[in-house]
Amino acid sequence: MKRNTLLWVSLCFIGIGLIGIAATGIGNQGRVWRMGGPMMGGMMDQRLMNEMMRKMMGGILPAGVTLQDLPDPASPGAKLLSTYCAQCHNLPSPRMHTEEDWPRIAERMLARDRMMASMPGMMQVRSPTAEEGEVLVDYLKAHAMKGLPPGLVPEPDSPGAVLFQQTCGQCHTLPDPRQHTAPEWPGIVERMQSNMQVMGKRVITEREKVEITGYLSKHAG
Repeated sequence: MKRNTLLWVSLCFIGIGLIGIAATGIGNQGRVWRMGGPMMGGMMDQRLMNEMMRKMMGGILPAGVTLQDLPDPASPGAKLLSTYCAQCHNLPSPRMHTEEDWPRIAERMLARDRMMASMPGMMQVRSPTAEEGEVLVDYLKAHAMKGLPPGLVPEPDSPGAVLFQQTCGQCHTLPDPRQHTAPEWPGIVERMQSNMQVMGKRVITEREKVEITGYLSKHAG
């Protein structure tokens, strides 16, 4: 709820800021400031808008991935994700959320896309068609994080399991260790450690990182 409120507040501030920019860009002869400024023919430059959004949401969203990092990057779903879901923030990985969570989260994001797309003179955000939205959600669900069912944490009282539950449950559902191999887990935990810092969460120590990585690798697929 807190993140959702912060995001809406950010969008409101952006709208107010854009109106101010537009007003400033009107010259003495009533013409819009076009060349060399942030407004191009009355429309905000996409890169500037992206930069503003990323700065305002720096403590809300983790670092993103590249198109080639996505599962099945040449698929229609991956291309739609890259096209529509990196307009305002970094490209999210489908493994950020579970199959059960993605439809709700995607609908919330697509609703914001539609809202911003209704202001084409300001935001330059595009919204997917209903058919594209279905393909996008199907892709996210197909490559979603595999979460651990409640009560099925391996060796739940071990030091590694306790740290795993305390740390990895801060931002998302606990992932099933079996969805990755033992060689894959160190890099994933390293990336999650960086995400914690970006999102203002408690960052694990190097000792804790080793403990969590060892636990996940032990129970990997």
